[in-house]
Amino acid sequence: MRKKISLFLLCVVGVLTLGSCSRAKCDAGFECVYVKKPMFFGRGGVAEKPLMEGSEWTVFTTEKVYIDMKPVKFTEALDDIASNNNTLLDFECNITLQIERGKSPLIVADFGADWYNRLIKEQYINSTRNYISQFSPFELMSNREVLAKIDSLIKRDVEGFIKQQAMPIKIISVVTGKAKPNKPQLDEMNVTAAQIQAKETQDRRQEMELSREKAERQRAIADKAYQTEMNLTAEQFIQLKAWDIIEKKQGANIDVLFNADKMDKMWNVRRN
Repeated sequence: MRKKISLFLLCVVGVLTLGSCSRAKCDAGFECVYVKKPMFFGRGGVAEKPLMEGSEWTVFTTEKVYIDMKPVKFTEALDDIASNNNTLLDFECNITLQIERGKSPLIVADFGADWYNRLIKEQYINSTRNYISQFSPFELMSNREVLAKIDSLIKRDVEGFIKQQAMPIKIISVVTGKAKPNKPQLDEMNVTAAQIQAKETQDRRQEMELSREKAERQRAIADKAYQTEMNLTAEQFIQLKAWDIIEKKQGANIDVLFNADKMDKMWNVRRN
């Protein structure tokens, strides 16, 4: 009888023990932080040592907070950011952060599991807005060196903020995407581009016409000088030019009318 009672009590204790425990399992790249919440006695709060790999049993009242220890990219879509001439532009930016290994309990205890949104996000966006406002729309849309400079300045500011807050976090990268004009700005830019293209086309046409006019004027001056040098009359010079044209024409079949010495002459010239 006593054996049965002892076995029964042992089973009860076993059930109560298993029922009051829960299993924590940590996947690769994560740390599990224990937040103790005793029901009757003992000290609560964040445990100093996290579970870094494998699994273990804990009291069922203990909360488990899983923290991603891999580099995490946070992307922000920033709309209507003013450039240095108050042109509104849209950007897609991202910052990649990583918590130092073994420091997840400090993050949870001092900053909370949502540490990025609570603290770093505002600092990151404000720094981005500040430096974007110092450059022109053209630079922000096409100059990669300007964007790289902005990235460097933002990283410096956010690193300073992280250090000031004593957060065990390092910045892996900061990337500011090229500016994208919003629709009203894009429509205006397309109109401006079309006007610039039309003006360039007109300027080139005028340049060609001026060049052709200059060439013809120079040719006329040269012809007049030749006529004067050779002491030719206007009729003689015209005949000479006609023969010059005929000589240069391949496969010609040309009727030539001359009116030299007040006598009409018609010649037919055929060249094969």
